[in-house]
Amino acid sequence: MKRSLVIGNANVGKTLFCLRFAYYMGLRQVRMFVERTDGKSEERFLTIDEAKKLLSSPQAHHTRDLQTIVLDVPRGKSSRQLLLTDTTGLTEGIHPDANIRQAMAQTLEALTGAQVILHVVDAAKLGSESGGTGKSHAWKPVDEQLAEYSQGNGGYLILANKMDLPGAKAGYQQLVKRFSKHRVFPVSALYGDGFREVKQYVWRFA
Repeated sequence: MKRSLVIGNANVGKTLFCLRFAYYMGLRQVRMFVERTDGKSEERFLTIDEAKKLLSSPQAHHTRDLQTIVLDVPRGKSSRQLLLTDTTGLTEGIHPDANIRQAMAQTLEALTGAQVILHVVDAAKLGSESGGTGKSHAWKPVDEQLAEYSQGNGGYLILANKMDLPGAKAGYQQLVKRFSKHRVFPVSALYGDGFREVKQYVWRFA
């Protein structure tokens, strides 16, 4: 099975995107494989609502392990499975918490083996903070490095998230202009907007 890695800064909506996308794909209960930084793993069975309450949080770095949902992607008369993996939010510099440093290292290691990279960006924050200048704390050097690293990866996609919020349209337009060689899709992890296009994209790699 091919892995689709959902990556980005903390609090950009990665976990909610994963769960909402699983819901969009028809799942009401998720079978989740958790890979811990200590090498141990576990399997969880949660309803989508239970998973949202347990796993999604406004607190930064609430996700500290790789959390993978198995998705069945229709392909003709059959279907293939795709691993949708939620990751720890990345930050600049050396984080003071050793556990978070280990979690970010685990995320970067998973990046090297991913066939599909879904790079989530807070388009609302980007558009609101930049004021049209393109400069914002929502787009960090680590985002730039991710985009450069994935330049030759045909499975790389930028998701301009939080399109339901003010400023998001401007943020999305900035991303499209800045990364004309990459695909940039506008989405709302909260409402599931734009998921049809994301499904069609990841379907190609399943």
